[in-house]
Parts: sequence; C-alpha cells; structure tokens
Amino acid sequence: MTTLYDAAMRNFQAAADILVSLQSSRLDLIGEARTGLISRPRLSIRAGYNDVTPFFGVCLPTSGQAEIIAGESGKGIELRCSSADWMTFEGTLPRSLSTESCYVEIQASSGRPMVADVFVRDFIEDGATRDSGHRECHIAMDAVTICKLELAEKADDVTGRRVILHLRHPTSRLVLDRLAITMI
Repeated sequence: MTTLYDAAMRNFQAAADILVSLQSSRLDLIGEARTGLISRPRLSIRAGYNDVTPFFGVCLPTSGQAEIIAGESGKGIELRCSSADWMTFEGTLPRSLSTESCYVEIQASSGRPMVADVFVRDFIEDGATRDSGHRECHIAMDAVTICKLELAEKADDVTGRRVILHLRHPTSRLVLDRLAITMI
C-alpha cells in the first residue's frame, strides 16, 4: 500500500528532476554579461553588434552609445545609453541543442514600462540571416516577464542561432536583474 508520504516523495523527486533538467538547458545572459565585466568596472558598447561573451551580445544603432556596469545589488547589470532609438540583447543558442521552444525571462527596472520584439535569428552558411516572426513583449516594471517562442526545426544550411530581444526606445538608465533563455 502506498502511503501519502511515499506519494509525496515521488512527486517531489519528479519535480526536482524536472528543475535539474530545465537548469541544464537555461542560458543566464545576466551571468554571461557579468562574466564579461570581470577585471573591469564597465564595458563600453559601440554602434553595431558587440560580443560581450560568446553567448551574449548587445547591438546599438549607428548613433547609439552605451556602457554596461555591474549592478549595485551584486546580481544584475546596469546599462547606461544615449542616442539610441533601439537596442538589442542577443543570446547565442548552443549549436548542439535541438529544441521546440524557448522561454525568455526578463526583469528590468527603468522608470517606465518598455516594449520589446523577441525573435530568433538564423545565421546561414552564405552569410545571410533569416528571422522568425517576432512576438511583442510588454516588459512590466520591477516584475518578471516571460515570453515564449516556438522554434522552427533548424535547417541544414543554418550555422548558428540567436534569440534577440529588440528593445524599443530604451531609457537612458536600465537595470537588468534577470535575462535568461530556457530551451525546452
């Protein structure tokens, strides 16, 4: 006879196994950005695409300037930008991972709600790119926002993929406490 305790233990173990599996397929972009700040107090971001680490990048328009600073709380990052009508945060997906969907988690403080377009960009062998349809994501102030993206099957000519968060009209000071991609 199965006791209530035995059933509860089986449920707990199953839930813990799921959490371990999810953590192994999670790309913490804030952790990546903080790794890019090791041994320097700030990182200047210039116009165009900037590799912060192999898995995290930031892109700015031609007129834009920004810098990344380690957050005061010890966990997040702070971005200070000027003359930027838009900004992208880009997470490079591991090549070997084949997934059907991914979840983008965002927690930001900026003084006002923000809107971002979230999509996947495939990099093709011939140097071209192909973007998936975007999802509009309303980033709540000081709360976690989650956006789900369906991932198309990776074509044979695709050499790499990035999840891109295209932030519209970023504020001059933005604190990111959470930015992560979980692939399922």
